[in-house]
Amino acid sequence: MPSKNGLAALHPVCQGFRIMRWLRNLMWLLLCGWMGSVLFAAEYKLIDGTALSGELITADKDTFVLKLDGGGYSTRTDWGRLSDESLLAMSRIPKAARFVEPYVTLPSPEDVRRERPTLSITEPQRVPNPRAEKALPGRAERKSARPLTAILTPGGLFFIAAMYLANIFFGFEVARFKWRPPVLVCGVSAVAPIIGPLIFLSMPKWTPPEEISATTEALEATSLSVADSGPSLVQQMGLRTGGSTAAAAEELPRSFRKGDFTFNRRFIETQFAMFLSSAAPEESAGLVMDVTSTSGRVVANRINRLNASEAILQVVGGEEAPVEYSSIQEITLRQA
Repeated sequence: MPSKNGLAALHPVCQGFRIMRWLRNLMWLLLCGWMGSVLFAAEYKLIDGTALSGELITADKDTFVLKLDGGGYSTRTDWGRLSDESLLAMSRIPKAARFVEPYVTLPSPEDVRRERPTLSITEPQRVPNPRAEKALPGRAERKSARPLTAILTPGGLFFIAAMYLANIFFGFEVARFKWRPPVLVCGVSAVAPIIGPLIFLSMPKWTPPEEISATTEALEATSLSVADSGPSLVQQMGLRTGGSTAAAAEELPRSFRKGDFTFNRRFIETQFAMFLSSAAPEESAGLVMDVTSTSGRVVANRINRLNASEAILQVVGGEEAPVEYSSIQEITLRQA
């Protein structure tokens, strides 16, 4: 235990520590007050030229109140009375940010562009291009020979062969389109590529020459009309039951060529009614229709169906063959 004299000696020292602690707390309070005044107390300019300096106490969507630096409180002031700079400063305070945001006017792009510093561009020092040397005669010859060398490569030869075969195939398609002999057109295309197919393509479509025979003249004399729904071909030839088959056999075969007749549904119904599915099989017994079209030749003994654009024929043997009216070149009625 320290003596009374020792405690008496320590008492002034303790008093000194207490004074220093009190001064330290006072300094912290002053520092916090100064920082609070710096952070929250500011000067806000109004549009009429006056200014308010203090700390924001309360705010709503229409007005705000400041605690003035000189003491007291300001009256409720409308947000619309603050200048643009003061509104922008108010928007940085969390308590007033959501109320003052509709009143803040951001700078326009023209103002931002005007505030940007102008850049000074300095042209760099350019190095002059070296003079091009004149090509030697040998180099020029080698450059001109490069395209020929590229053609003689395997890829170039393959490309030329493919184009040559495509030219011949083009000639074959032209021959089919213009009704020309494919051998002739393909041969000319092989000798004169591209030019040969173009020559045949510019020529008119070939049509077979008309053969005039006694049967044709007799047929023209009968003056059959497609639009007329008169007696059918079987009725004219006497091939119905009870007719003279010997006399009818003398008039067969009988041909109808494109150009002399118009082949359509009405023509088939009126002139070949004995081959229709609604007719009795005895009417067309022993007779067949030999139809020649652009797609080939069909021998039919029955007409299964007739559409607006084509006839569905039953080929001898049981299969069906559709034939378009526009592609028919000749129809021959003959004995089977």
